[in-house]
Amino acid sequence: MGNRLSFSLTASEQRRVEMGRLMGERVDARGLGDGIMVVVIAVVYFIDVLAAAYMLWHRRYPPIKCKSPILMACMVCAGVLWFAGDLQTNGHVPLAGTALTNCKAFGVWVRIVLGVCTLSALIAMRAYGLFRVFRNNQPFRGWGLFAPYAAYCACMAVYGVVSQVVAPRLTIQYVSALDICYYHAGFKASLFAVIWATWLIVAFLSWRIRNIKSSFNEARESLLACSAVFAVLIFTTIMHYTSPKFALSQRLRIVTTSFDHLATNVFWWSIMGAPLANCLVRRQRYLDYWVGKLREDGLQRMYDVSSGCNSAKQSSVYQRNSMFANEYRKLRPDRLDASPMDAGYPNFDPVYGAK
Repeated sequence: MGNRLSFSLTASEQRRVEMGRLMGERVDARGLGDGIMVVVIAVVYFIDVLAAAYMLWHRRYPPIKCKSPILMACMVCAGVLWFAGDLQTNGHVPLAGTALTNCKAFGVWVRIVLGVCTLSALIAMRAYGLFRVFRNNQPFRGWGLFAPYAAYCACMAVYGVVSQVVAPRLTIQYVSALDICYYHAGFKASLFAVIWATWLIVAFLSWRIRNIKSSFNEARESLLACSAVFAVLIFTTIMHYTSPKFALSQRLRIVTTSFDHLATNVFWWSIMGAPLANCLVRRQRYLDYWVGKLREDGLQRMYDVSSGCNSAKQSSVYQRNSMFANEYRKLRPDRLDASPMDAGYPNFDPVYGAK
């Protein structure tokens, strides 16, 4: 097997199983099950990356713009890093003879700091941004938004540095006989404390913004995403403490990794699925529908939709017309793909979305 993932039982894996038996540990060989899981999740993330690229290309499309496309793209990157770290720490690939034996580099920095914690922080920042806009009437920009995220990232950087300098036996270390990385119980506890705290904040903010205007309301999506994430968190927390050497069991490691990235994708696609699909197959019709919802919610004045018109008379027509979006495009042929909100809503950012 060497340093490559194999879909069949190899001599090196047989030796690893035998070594586990001598140490009193039941070791399931890496093989077909791990290989299939790695390929499936890799394909899913490849689709996610394509979707994120499409999202960024069409980030000016108003239903996508309001979803904070830059943050959503960063979440995909964090998810990929998390998956890369899982391949090492959950024992799906052979580590011996590769850089993956550096458990702190991949298990702490790639998986925890840049993967799990960054993803959780981005989700929390997005929820906090919507809370600022629709509950506190504050912009989606500035230090008020980014300071908490910057503080969180600074704490995670300190966490990573401290983990780096502390002895491996107290954090995470490579066990050469079993070819796995093993987390110390106290170190795992600190990690789970951070993740649980972050997601409790996300759940609280999602609850606070559950009644925002329907054009931006994500109550159902947030309920689905938070339910999936908390179910996985509960399962993972219990499993880590009842079966701390789960990486030696093929069934447990496959289920754990699959659940982690199922939850990640459920969250991402519950938010971005509808605007991306509609942008792809019925771009104009969905934009008309979406702008219509803005008008029903009474948000057209907040978005200053008449500021692109040539006269007050035209502005009045726009606000009264039930086919508001179509009229706007007819009178502004130079901006067929533009949304009226581009005209000057003070709390809207062309990159991040609502602000």
